Amino acid sequence: DYPRMNDPRGKRIDHGAILKVVSTNICGSDQHMVRGRTTAQVGLVLGHEISGEIVEKGRDVERMQIGELVSVPFNVACGRCRSCKEMHTGVCLTVNPARAGGAYGYADMGDWTGGQAEYVLVPYAD
Repeated sequence: DYPRMNDPRGKRIDHGAILKVVSTNICGSDQHMVRGRTTAQVGLVLGHEISGEIVEKGRDVERMQIGELVSVPFNVACGRCRSCKEMHTGVCLTVNPARAGGAYGYADMGDWTGGQAEYVLVPYAD
């Protein structure tokens, strides 16, 4: 499915971008989830190592342009909370309501869809 510019709770994301996935990797942590060694929910789209082309962007995205090829970091981070400002983006306080930290297509890390798909939402594109 083509993603919407909404977070997992349904709130509109104006600071995000949608990528057409060009390449994504499968790493060891993906294999643990496939083999049932984690608490990954059924139907979770895996893939947290993503490259793609920006095909849509929110009105607050200033530094990225449609048509640009980009690589996405493993973790989802807002860049604005205390942890992010202290360069601890792996434990962002805002992207995962259950606990600190968020990641694309990874168990218990905020329900962000992974890159093993045609398109993926990058919520904090700048």
